[in-house]
Amino acid sequence: MSWAQIWRIARRDLSGRFRGLRLLIICLFLGVATLATIGSLTASITGELSQRGQVILGGDFEVTMSQRLASEAELAAFEREGVLSETVRMQAMAQRTAPRASGTGPDAILAELKGVDYDYPLYGTLTLRSGKYAPLDPASTVIGAGLADRLDLKPGDRIRFGEAEFAISGIILDEPDRLGEGFTLGPVALVSDLGIQRTGLIQPGSMYEAKYRVKVGPLADPAQSIARLKAEFPEAGLELRDRDRGAPGTARFIERMGQFLSLVGLAALVIAGIGVGNGVASYLATKRQGIATLKILGAGSGDILRIYLVQILAVSALAILGGLIAGALIPPAIIAAAGDVLPVKPGFAIHPLPLAVSAAYGLLIAFIFALPPLARARHVPAAGLFRSLVEGNRWPDRATMIAVGVGIAGIVTLALVTAREAIFSAWFMAAATGVLLMLAGIGWA
Repeated sequence: MSWAQIWRIARRDLSGRFRGLRLLIICLFLGVATLATIGSLTASITGELSQRGQVILGGDFEVTMSQRLASEAELAAFEREGVLSETVRMQAMAQRTAPRASGTGPDAILAELKGVDYDYPLYGTLTLRSGKYAPLDPASTVIGAGLADRLDLKPGDRIRFGEAEFAISGIILDEPDRLGEGFTLGPVALVSDLGIQRTGLIQPGSMYEAKYRVKVGPLADPAQSIARLKAEFPEAGLELRDRDRGAPGTARFIERMGQFLSLVGLAALVIAGIGVGNGVASYLATKRQGIATLKILGAGSGDILRIYLVQILAVSALAILGGLIAGALIPPAIIAAAGDVLPVKPGFAIHPLPLAVSAAYGLLIAFIFALPPLARARHVPAAGLFRSLVEGNRWPDRATMIAVGVGIAGIVTLALVTAREAIFSAWFMAAATGVLLMLAGIGWA
């Protein structure tokens, strides 16, 4: 029987009605949609972090040093590479200078004090709740909303850091390099580089961090600048990173969380595969008389297998396509609903790789769990037309078991190849397999 004849028979037998295959459709749709959503959301966030590397880092590359400022030779070397901006960060107590007008609350809290120069920020825009940010003078500051709320402060009030008082000129709405700063212990306050010197907090032994961001030319390569600085100051203890690693901690967390959730989704899809197998078995049970009739008319066991395999794969493809569409459309809704919980707000984009991986998982699961009942169905004898039951429950033959094994190997290989940490994925899959075997043993017992 040719493939054209097989397709014609399969299409006419199916006739657009999915009665008996609804469980297959639901299981595959939900499983693929979950995987595609997780993959697309992870790709959207990490892609946005990568694209906004300059803004998040605050420059094309950054030089960080702890408990000291750059020497004149180092500053000259930094300036040779491009436009330089210097910031100094430290923890400091922020104190109200006047009693609260009403209510109760602390008069001092730990804050993240950040001294910035005239050129800050090199990329992006520091936005305030009202008004436009301008370079700070030594006696003014802009503070984060958290600091303003906890100390009940507003523009025009005064605040003390160390030995100096500052007039609050604005409340920060968005700090462009906030993600690049990493973990902080308190809300932020920005003062000028001369202002942070006024506080008297920068002393020998003080805990602070100096960062030097550099904006290179449009044709320059930040990696080459970093290589030159490492060669020029090999013993200076400089920590350097470029715009491709603007927020490495955040990106690493998102990637690991995405990998973990993808593995959980894959485990759920495997469990859903049990529903796929049951759905296919139930569907084929309703087709027993049709299978027997086809055999009476001369169809071989191989023809029977191909006819119903084409049906199952066609319906599976429709379910997987629906899951992929849902997986591509759900992430923007999650991003909108999450608000400020996510580190960035990426726009809508189609990410082909996670969608392709999710589709591959769906096809492999459908193949693995549908093949055994299909293999049993092709052995229904023609005499099955004249009786409702066939004695025994045949175990799949060797060829079927080999094909299932190849499908399982394909899933494992795909999971390891696409994983950020292959060893973690391997242990996760081994543990999930152990749990499934334990549950199967309990059910058998």
